[in-house]
Amino acid sequence: MQNALSELMYREEHLACENYVSDERSVWGVLKLPQGKSTFREGVDRHTLVFVLSGTLNVSYAGVINQEIRAEQFFLVPTGDNFYGHAVEDCLLMRCSFTREVTLCSRYSIEQLKGNVQSDASQADDSHIVLLPIRPLLLKELMVTCDALSIGLGCIHYQNMKKDILFIGLRALYSRKELAALFAPILGSDSDFKNRVMQCYSQVETAKELMDLLHMSSSGFKRKFYETFGTSAKQWMIQKKKEKLLRDIMMTDMTIAEMADKYKLTANYLAAFCKERFGKSPTELRANRNRTL
Repeated sequence: MQNALSELMYREEHLACENYVSDERSVWGVLKLPQGKSTFREGVDRHTLVFVLSGTLNVSYAGVINQEIRAEQFFLVPTGDNFYGHAVEDCLLMRCSFTREVTLCSRYSIEQLKGNVQSDASQADDSHIVLLPIRPLLLKELMVTCDALSIGLGCIHYQNMKKDILFIGLRALYSRKELAALFAPILGSDSDFKNRVMQCYSQVETAKELMDLLHMSSSGFKRKFYETFGTSAKQWMIQKKKEKLLRDIMMTDMTIAEMADKYKLTANYLAAFCKERFGKSPTELRANRNRTL
């Protein structure tokens, strides 16, 4: 058997092609994160599946603090969320970004999973990220894609084909219940309304301000919001405030007083808020942080 291809043939032609992408437009990305280092993404612009191919990663986002993700597990980061990951040991990470238009296969869309979302109280707990194991066949496929990307195969057509293969693999290798739990945060009855909310919520402070910005009546807004997000606008905005506050604590050098002023809180209330929502004070959350962007 011939040795595996170790370099990209006709590299200059590939790099000059209009279909070559290696920036934020890319569908796939690979990140080697050394032990003790961190990565941060603010306001993820597309839904993203994150695969931990090797190592152990502590992840914080959507109000979850330092959940441990081990090798051969993956999870979803929805559009608009901030993501913070800290390598407990050397990590090899891979991500695949996608939009709501993606399908699991030509005959089954992600939206069709809505009927498999569990509605009991245990599924409403947002204290943990939903993880799925990377099954052996999927791991082989991801490693092939990782190798191709590593030698510079950045053609957008190749990347889209591999994305399609990934989602067909998800359809074939995981139960509908598993996939429904994974994709639950992005399933909704009105994708247009959801997109409008995601684009606007950062401009306002309260659910009332969001409703006014969207030019909707109180009853219509409350009904549509609950149908789409499965919670009230007030609770959802509190969750987003938690994410923003966590970002500022973990990723900036703002003082407690500066953060309190930014979020229109007293310093004492800010500390109490962190204790209640995160189980730690701002100082404790910042302890031993190690970040690199």
